[in-house]
Amino acid sequence: MLYLKALIVAMLLGAPSLQAQVSNEQIQFSYTACNNITSEQLTSLQLYQRGVPLKVALETLPNISRGAQKRLRYIYDLAKAQGILNTYSDINTNFARCATLVHSKFGTPAVDQREYGYYYCAGENKRRFEIILYIDQVHTPEKLLELVPSSHHQVALRYFDLIEREGLLAAFDYTANNLKACLNNLSE
Repeated sequence: MLYLKALIVAMLLGAPSLQAQVSNEQIQFSYTACNNITSEQLTSLQLYQRGVPLKVALETLPNISRGAQKRLRYIYDLAKAQGILNTYSDINTNFARCATLVHSKFGTPAVDQREYGYYYCAGENKRRFEIILYIDQVHTPEKLLELVPSSHHQVALRYFDLIEREGLLAAFDYTANNLKACLNNLSE
């Protein structure tokens, strides 16, 4: 039990927004909201993936709101019903859709605005998700690099190696950690 509590605390340190109060309306209008809800969902899924029982997660998370409890239960139920890989894919697809809606309504924020950092994190996550999907389709580093912008070739090759060694699940988990690290860098 102590191990599970330590795991949850460690996961929280990587998720600045686990208690975020985000309505569906807000999600459609802010990169920040898209990132916060996705970070929360990914953390919930990672807890599930690591075998943390729902009851323990609910009891251990500090000051978790009713809405966050509901979202945590939803991710656990979704992962149980459709599997962890499919749930990672759904979360990332919804995140890309959310950020795309925000971009279509407001465009790219100015570099000197706080929202720009969230825009950047969303774009990086989308690119990494695309890389994972490409790797699953093409199966060779050469073909992968044809599909990925040169600015992300090194990232693509690292993901290719990771998937070869440890599988798609490890790549999705790594991408979730990358997103949370990007968001944590914004708060520093």
